[in-house]
Amino acid sequence: METCIKNWLEELRVQRRYSNNTVEAYRRDVENFREFISEHTGEDFSLETVNDLKVSDFRSWFSHRINEGLTARSNVRALSAVKSLFNYLARRNLVDLKVIDSVKRPKLPALLPKPIKEAAILDFINLDCFFENDPDWITKRDRALYSLLYCCGLRINEALNIKTKDAGDEIKITGKGKKDRIITPLPSVLEKIREYIVECPYDLSGGFLFVGLKGKRLWSSLVDNRLQKLRLLHNLPDYASAHAFRHSFATHLVQHGADLRSVQELLGHESLSSTQIYADVDDYNLLKVYEKTHPMEKE
Repeated sequence: METCIKNWLEELRVQRRYSNNTVEAYRRDVENFREFISEHTGEDFSLETVNDLKVSDFRSWFSHRINEGLTARSNVRALSAVKSLFNYLARRNLVDLKVIDSVKRPKLPALLPKPIKEAAILDFINLDCFFENDPDWITKRDRALYSLLYCCGLRINEALNIKTKDAGDEIKITGKGKKDRIITPLPSVLEKIREYIVECPYDLSGGFLFVGLKGKRLWSSLVDNRLQKLRLLHNLPDYASAHAFRHSFATHLVQHGADLRSVQELLGHESLSSTQIYADVDDYNLLKVYEKTHPMEKE
């Protein structure tokens, strides 16, 4: 078994080109599994032991890890590592995958999005400049981009994939699964986009709307790097990111009484369940909307 694990790790590193950090994390998770199973069964960790495992043995392992202070998210990662080893062994006809394929992934708690406060995000968007040494057209580009992200709740790559020819009073967005939707930004946002287009030294008519210093397509990594620095300069929360603008858009709409179905369509979510997390972001504000709008309150 020692040789099998060593060869499996080598396959991850060489053939699958996993990073050294990922390979090391997988090794630790499998080592943790091996130690637990050996103590749990009272037998050496061998192919025979592995083939005799039951679903209850995996559940006991999860419980042990939780008692040790590890999270469900950590258990999901550890199960992924063990499944990777089992798949390696199964390809060599050394184990049967029937049991491990029956092991359900630990349920992860819903992670509520962290919105940026309304005042903070509006003050940020309306700054005279973001970086003092930026050309004026870069400032206008960033202001247009941040405004678009917050106004329409776009994913960063949805915004960066916009073609200039598609950016009129209505803008065609290509979302996940290459599904198109049409958004209608507020007039103030459209004006910021026009100001950027006019100021930009490059001809944008035949390509992407948002470009970098050399006139090439702007990439999300650059946007995120700039935002990391801007957080420190302008007192934004440490979770402020391009995606946080999207979360803030949805959260603030719900807080002001928007229904989830409408927010779902604006975000481009295929399922309402993806939008459901915003129902819990601020119970107090939702209660105020309820009290204000329910017919009995008007009696």
